[in-house]
Amino acid sequence: MARRLALLIATYDYQDTGLRRLRSPAHDTEALAAVLQDPSIAGFDVTTLVNEPHHRVGEAIGDLYRDRRRDDLTLLYFSGHGLKDEDGRLYLAMANTRRESLLFTSLPAEQIDQAMSSCASRQQVLILDCCYSGAFPASRLAKSDTAVHALEPFQGRGRTVLTASDALQYSFEGNQVHGEAAQSVFTRHLVAGLRDGSADLDGDGNITLDELYSYVYDRVVDEMPQQRPKKQDNIQGRIVIARNIHWTLPVYLCNALSSPIATERLAALDGLAHLHRVGNALVRQRVLREIQRLTDDDSRRVSAAASAQLLATLPQAPEHPSPSASERASTRTPLATTSEGEEPAPSAQAHKPGPVAEGGETVGEISNAEKPEPAHDTAQSLPGPLPTSRSPRLISRRRILITASAAAATVGTPVGILVAINNPGFEVRSIGSLTGHSTQVFSVAFSPDGKLLASSSNDNTVRLWDVATRKQLGNPLTGHTDSARSVAFSPDGKLLASSSDDKTVRLWDVATRKQLGNPLTGHTGSAWSVAFSPDGKLLASGSADETVRLWDVATRKQLERDFNDYSHAVAPIAFSPGRKLLASGNNQGKVRLWDVATYELVGTLACDTGTVWSVAFSPDGKLLASGGATARLWDVATRKQLGNPLTGHTDVVWSVAFSPDGKLLASSSDDKTVRLWDVATRKQLGNPLTGHTGSVLSLAFSPDGKLFASGSVDSTVRLWGLQ
Repeated sequence: MARRLALLIATYDYQDTGLRRLRSPAHDTEALAAVLQDPSIAGFDVTTLVNEPHHRVGEAIGDLYRDRRRDDLTLLYFSGHGLKDEDGRLYLAMANTRRESLLFTSLPAEQIDQAMSSCASRQQVLILDCCYSGAFPASRLAKSDTAVHALEPFQGRGRTVLTASDALQYSFEGNQVHGEAAQSVFTRHLVAGLRDGSADLDGDGNITLDELYSYVYDRVVDEMPQQRPKKQDNIQGRIVIARNIHWTLPVYLCNALSSPIATERLAALDGLAHLHRVGNALVRQRVLREIQRLTDDDSRRVSAAASAQLLATLPQAPEHPSPSASERASTRTPLATTSEGEEPAPSAQAHKPGPVAEGGETVGEISNAEKPEPAHDTAQSLPGPLPTSRSPRLISRRRILITASAAAATVGTPVGILVAINNPGFEVRSIGSLTGHSTQVFSVAFSPDGKLLASSSNDNTVRLWDVATRKQLGNPLTGHTDSARSVAFSPDGKLLASSSDDKTVRLWDVATRKQLGNPLTGHTGSAWSVAFSPDGKLLASGSADETVRLWDVATRKQLERDFNDYSHAVAPIAFSPGRKLLASGNNQGKVRLWDVATYELVGTLACDTGTVWSVAFSPDGKLLASGGATARLWDVATRKQLGNPLTGHTDVVWSVAFSPDGKLLASSSDDKTVRLWDVATRKQLGNPLTGHTGSVLSLAFSPDGKLFASGSVDSTVRLWGLQ
């Protein structure tokens, strides 16, 4: 699978006193890193370097472009001073740069161009947000030409170059730079366009590089008319840089769909069909929900048209020769049973259960380059032909095998099917899907008594579910103004904590489903994770602002100190069972172990080169699991990795969780699967568990170990039974 790799370089503190200290690079880079590495928006593997010497940055650039495949997407961003020598060659200033020795203390643009040219990737993005405050030496300061011509060194194929400006906006007088370096307007709008989806100019749910540049250019020029961003590219097709996670139906379609006039609702089907043709997987998912809703319309004409359109979007089952009696006997499996007394679909046993990607694109994936739409949808693993004995008006949702949350006309593992795990006496049963969230489910957690399940989503809500009935309890818990990233129950089950991209943590009374007091504020970046201490007295929150903060649960006050992982955003956190240690994962492939009593860093586990997305202690506290580029097991006492990484997943591992007895480890991935591992042998148990149609972002075991839950980009929560 193609990789998405980003290297962000920021330099604002220079040893050369003639180079003015800049205010914006550190903030710019932090904000851009947060949005690029967000799996729901762009999903890049991000590396950030701040105020590093030229040789360290040069090595990182070499690593970025080395051993890449043709379809990998690379992004290199630089924020800092750009300088030119006597011969007009462009250099990027680093922390150790001296103007009298640019060749040996800075990064020549020519060197970067050579690294890009030697890279096999044909999707290379270079973004220069440079302050050309003294781009020319005083002896060559041109009065007739105020352009720096920063694009000229980067003319190679397969690349797109964006610059914040090409103009010389500052000048040298003697040996000092004059003029204040204002906060970068360019990067601010770049981040905003990606984060809130406003750069999705054509409304198809994807943000291409061309759209992003057009969006940023217009807003920069409106705000600062003297600044003119520039772009040059030499690529085939288009580069999809991010998803618009806040995509909504156009207003005109919403009005038509809610109209009491049947002809207006009927006309809305044409608009929905257009969006289904041009939109990405998440857009098509939403469109299919609206079409399905119209199949129950009061107007027979509207419902019949919607049913016909819904059927037209479903992939057609491939034709197979009828098997002989002996073949049927050899392929029969006793595990293919269905729930609610329904008969198995005719071909349910002839096809391996699994997700079907509609239109050649999978929910949750971002395609790096535009691919031509297939002439016909391809069916894979369909459970059987649709029933045709009923009129279109009376086709039931259950028989169509699509629910309001089924993503992009996909069919997953039917509820109730046993998934063989190839371990004697051990089975996993898919026992239901919880639907209600309108987009990605970031986190799931069971209550201590196992009766409730909490989920948080990109739709800004937290929801509570009755595990026995698989029904949502009341209305969603609302209050967060941005994506709800994480949820955790207190040990006594009375409180629920949630964290959000709105930088807040909120506490909820589980019994009343009401928020307790005001939000807990203090983080200056997205609050990505929350965890209660085993005694329930403390609440920890991890954030993109590079800190883990501790809160007194009783008073809802922040403790005086926090854990600071300098220059590294904190994604997951977990308390050890005895509350002695707190583990945190960061965006530089490290797990930090902190002493909760002293706030001291007592250990660092070097995992992977990218972000560590999940950490979990075993119930006895002796082991720690981490998920990132791979899943790994660690001995907490020795800080040593146990054996090799757990291999099997074909993409990023988003979540890891131990079973309550500590014998099993579950892991979930961008490859849309869940895998179970024997902790003692570190071996995978049987085949991957499939059914989700998008990346599986979160996992949690029930307290009795008989269930576990998985939350996915496909907007559903699935429950699995262990037998």
